Amino acid sequence: MELYFCISLQRAGNTLLGSILNQNPDVTLTANSPLTEIIYQLDLIKTNNEIPQQQNFPHNKSLDNVIKKTFYTYSETFKTKYVINRCNWGSDGNLELLEKYFDKKIKFLILYRNPLECLASLIKAYKVKKKDSDIEADYFMNPETGVLGNVIKQIPLVQKNYEHLFITYDQLIANPQSTVNSIYDFFNIPKFKHTYTNLKQFEIQGVQYDDSIFGNVDLHTIRTDKIEKKTYPIEDFLLPSVIEKYKNIGKEYES
Repeated sequence: MELYFCISLQRAGNTLLGSILNQNPDVTLTANSPLTEIIYQLDLIKTNNEIPQQQNFPHNKSLDNVIKKTFYTYSETFKTKYVINRCNWGSDGNLELLEKYFDKKIKFLILYRNPLECLASLIKAYKVKKKDSDIEADYFMNPETGVLGNVIKQIPLVQKNYEHLFITYDQLIANPQSTVNSIYDFFNIPKFKHTYTNLKQFEIQGVQYDDSIFGNVDLHTIRTDKIEKKTYPIEDFLLPSVIEKYKNIGKEYES
């Protein structure tokens, strides 16, 4: 099994791309996975005073072995030849753990979309009133903790230090077949004849996203009849001050 990694902005086409790629019985693009947290918690055992056995006999090599195998133990569950694990791998701490414990070449897929479009889409999905969009925008765009801001911060680190493929939401929507083929070429995966109409909702082994944990919100239902960008003015959802504040974020990634 070959394991690769993905970082992406929310609302950048992750679910759509996963629905397409996972048609291939040899490929899994995961949901937003907990693997970084699993690796972090296992590494933390080394210094966790609440586990006296480890402190009393700190045989760290055995724990290192467990952590290294966790990448594969988690991923082998999907029973495919190629797994692309999506998570916030690009943060400083997670990259450090990836370098420390992953024993093969690290390759990244980066999914990107204009941050203002992502913001408007999140505000719309969470049914936030436009007058409150400034508060929510700052939350989503926080460079340390925000689901958008933190990934935007991760992108240059990954681009600088790792082999990567950068794909935009607009590329995926405009030419999905070409985009998928570029992913196959980058990861050296044999081509597969995909369907780009009559899609299925994203699932893996019968498991789907449960957005109810976030309240009355739908974040992962995709359009199934065809692939087409939903267009709506960001001004309908974002205050002018929000647009002005974040209009230049990510400009270097747009052509």
